[in-house]
Amino acid sequence: MTSDSPNLAGLNLNLLVVLDALLTEKHVSRAAARVGLSQPAVSNALAQLRRLLGDPLLVRSGRAMVATDRAQALAVSLRAGLSALEGALTPPQFDPATAERTFVIAATDFVEFVLLPKLLARLARTAPGVRLQLRAYPHHRVSELLETGEADLQIGIYADVPPAHHSQALFQDRFVCIVRRDHPRVGKRLGLKTYASLQHILVSESTGPGVVDIALAKVGLKRSVGLRISHFLMVPAIVAETDFVAAISHRVADAFASHLPLRVLPPPLSLPRGSVGQAWHERTQHSPAHQFLRQVITEVARDV
Repeated sequence: MTSDSPNLAGLNLNLLVVLDALLTEKHVSRAAARVGLSQPAVSNALAQLRRLLGDPLLVRSGRAMVATDRAQALAVSLRAGLSALEGALTPPQFDPATAERTFVIAATDFVEFVLLPKLLARLARTAPGVRLQLRAYPHHRVSELLETGEADLQIGIYADVPPAHHSQALFQDRFVCIVRRDHPRVGKRLGLKTYASLQHILVSESTGPGVVDIALAKVGLKRSVGLRISHFLMVPAIVAETDFVAAISHRVADAFASHLPLRVLPPPLSLPRGSVGQAWHERTQHSPAHQFLRQVITEVARDV
């Protein structure tokens, strides 16, 4: 910027809109109608522009107005600049049929197992250019990856939702118990005392108690956790080959019981249902692309 260039910080950008209209119409009254101002207001703006730029910009030639050399040189760049600004201020559009982008979703393997096949099939039909990147997140809390921007969405079980985050419930899940089909200590039903005395598998990344421990404590019992594991989908295969018992999602249990030697039994005590939801950060709240993805997930979860 040269020393005699206008200072943009002190420039009323409305003057540039008026100048664009004047250079297009070459007529004060028509320019005024174009920008929705009165003729005196446009004349006043033209006077300010002449002082600011040190050039008459438009001069009389008979009954018409013609642009000076300086104005002609400004016209193309001015229109391009205003068009770029209009484009930047226009709300973003998202067309699922033509969009090409990737979303990062933090989720457990259980969520992937339940939702991902139907979700991918739906996206293949409606948004073939949309791709998903799944990041393992086994913790029962809202992921910090949302705040840092490393993930666009989280799907799972969580409790509190931090400030500047949003969430939506998707579906509920109930627990069932699984043991191997020929377990030596479990008959047609699973009694409470037998259940508490067996070796359990707990799916958890933490060292704290699980929902089963809390439920047993309410009736004065404890269990022995023989294995802590971070992946839900490993549990059925392990139970099928051992004397472990595990409380897992009925959706996972039913799917694996069809081809593994497993028995699916109701829990011998009341266990809370898990509420699976999706959570996201405020930064993506109003994004049409993210709104589309969240809506598709909502519809797929409804079918589940």
